[in-house]
Amino acid sequence: RVCHAAFNNKEIMSTELILIRHGHAVRVNGDYFHAPLTQLGQEQAKQTGQYFSVPENHLDGIYASPLRRTQETAQFIGAQIGLDPQLRLGLQEVMFLELPALVILEILSIADPLEDYLKSHAGGPIRWPIVRRVSKVLMEIVEKHPDQRIAVIAHAGVISASLSWYLPEKRWRWWRTTVSNCSLTRFKVEGSRAELL
Repeated sequence: RVCHAAFNNKEIMSTELILIRHGHAVRVNGDYFHAPLTQLGQEQAKQTGQYFSVPENHLDGIYASPLRRTQETAQFIGAQIGLDPQLRLGLQEVMFLELPALVILEILSIADPLEDYLKSHAGGPIRWPIVRRVSKVLMEIVEKHPDQRIAVIAHAGVISASLSWYLPEKRWRWWRTTVSNCSLTRFKVEGSRAELL
């Protein structure tokens, strides 16, 4: 872990933020909101927990969205490493009402004023569908864990939103990227700056 001197003689501690997509889940009677992990998803979550149970991969905190598939994934990981996952509202998938505004604004983001807005708010407070609520939660979590390694179990849309918020110059790429079940997206975060590891 690294710390760097910052402005005003304050130190900014780096936090390793690891975003993990939940394990494999399937709709039950058309319902994906309450979908449980499949047997494959449970195995993926257990293997992810085993990865973090090795001392050099330790976690100092684990958080999850309120949806069932993320909660179950977090519980499997937490059981392997001896940490209780903390539920955080705001980390759930793109909501139906957010989708139209998100699509429109992402298309309009090619215009200079919106592109400038996104770049100037990278890693900080922002008003943008899904990104606003996700970024608020991530900033709070990172602030609580200076110089530590933390995991957030969430959804593909949350991970894409986080990538496009921290690294807006590649936002089109992030929204088109497929995020696999139990994949790890790792950042080194220092204040409002983030480096994709």
